[in-house]
Amino acid sequence: MQVGVMVTSYNHRDWDRMLAGEYSQPAATSDIAIHEETMKLGAMVEPLGFDAIWCAEHYGSPYSMQGNPLQWLAYWAGRTQRVDMGTAVIVAPWWQPVKLAHEIAMLDLLLGGRRLHIGIGRGISSHEYAGFNVAREESRERFSEMIQILKRSDTDRFEFKGKHYTVPPTTVRPSARHRGSLFSDVRGAFNTPSSMQVAAELGLGQMFVTATSLEVMAKGVARFNAIRRKNGLPPNQPTVMMYLHCSTDKAEIARARTYAAEQGWAARNHYAVWNAEAFENVPDYEDYAKAFRQGRELQENESILSEDSHLIGTPDEILEKIARVQERISLEYLILHPQHGSKPAAEARASLELFAKAVLPQVQAMATPLHAHSLGTAETAPSEGVMGGAVG
Repeated sequence: MQVGVMVTSYNHRDWDRMLAGEYSQPAATSDIAIHEETMKLGAMVEPLGFDAIWCAEHYGSPYSMQGNPLQWLAYWAGRTQRVDMGTAVIVAPWWQPVKLAHEIAMLDLLLGGRRLHIGIGRGISSHEYAGFNVAREESRERFSEMIQILKRSDTDRFEFKGKHYTVPPTTVRPSARHRGSLFSDVRGAFNTPSSMQVAAELGLGQMFVTATSLEVMAKGVARFNAIRRKNGLPPNQPTVMMYLHCSTDKAEIARARTYAAEQGWAARNHYAVWNAEAFENVPDYEDYAKAFRQGRELQENESILSEDSHLIGTPDEILEKIARVQERISLEYLILHPQHGSKPAAEARASLELFAKAVLPQVQAMATPLHAHSLGTAETAPSEGVMGGAVG
C-alpha cells in the first residue's frame, strides 16, 4: 500500500476572530507563522520514507490555506527528488479549463517522471464560489464539462463546446511527460450518493475522507463499483484520507481526539457557518445540510466524525485499524492527515515520525486486494446521506 501525507495549513484559533467578525484585529498567530510550521512538516515527508505529498484547494478562511494546489506542489517538486505529488483536491469549477490543463501538464513535466496523482472535485462552500463569481448551482454541470475537457487535452489537438465552456481548437504546450495517460487515473472526490453517481459515470476513481462508519463506507464503495460496471468500466479501489495521531502516551492520544473533533468543527465553519448560505435550496447540495448539521449549534470539541475515521492511537492500534479498513473497503492508497485542529505543530511532527518508524514499513508492505464485497450491486448502498467527509 502506498502512503502519502497531507501537507496543508490551518490557522485554527483564528476561527474565534472570524466568527466574531473582528476583522479589524490581527490574527493571534500570523498565517506566515502557520505556513512556516507547515513547511517543516512537508520537509519531513521524503526523508521519512512516505510516498507522496498531497494538498487541498481552499480560499478565504483559516481552513486549509493553500489557494493553488499546483503552485504549492510545484514548490515541493523542486524541494524533493523521490516522492510523488497529489491533489486532494483541485476544485474544477473554480478554474478556466485551458489554464488548468496547462498547469497540470507543467507540474507533470517538472516532476521529472514522478507521478502526479490528480484528485478533483466540485467544491461546497458558498463563499468560495462567490469569490470566483461562479454560481454554485452550476457546479455539477461545470465539473462534468471540465472532466471531459481535461481528458481531451491529453491529446495533441483538442476542442470542446458545452453549456458552460467553449474551447476552440488548441494544444497544451509544453506537453506533459505522461501525455496520453495523464488523466487515465483521475480520482473524483465525493461525499454524497448523487455526487458519487456522477464521478462513477464519468469514469473517475474514488477519493474521500473517512468520516462515517466502515459499514457505510463499504456500501458506498460497492455501490460505486456497481455503477462503473453498469457503464462498462472495471472496479476501482478507493484512495482515502484519515486523520492521524500516533503516540504511546495515553494523555496525548486523548488530546488527539479533541484535535480531530476540532477539525470537524472547523470544516463546518468553513463550509456551512461562516459567510455561508444554506444548502437546502441549492440544487445538488441538499444532503450537505445533514452532513454539516446546518441549523444548529455545534461545540468545538463535539465530534461529528465516526470513530472509524481516525488513525488515533498506539502504533499497534493504528496498524490494526488500517488492516481493518483495507479489508472492509478494499483500500488501495492511504493519505495521512497529521496536522489538524489546534494540534501543536511539534506534536504533529512527532506523531508522523513515530508512524514512519513503527507503522509505515508494515503498511507499505501490506497487500491491497480488491475484495469481492467491494464489487457490489445497486442494492448495497443507501440512496441518501453522506459517504465521507469533505476532502481537505
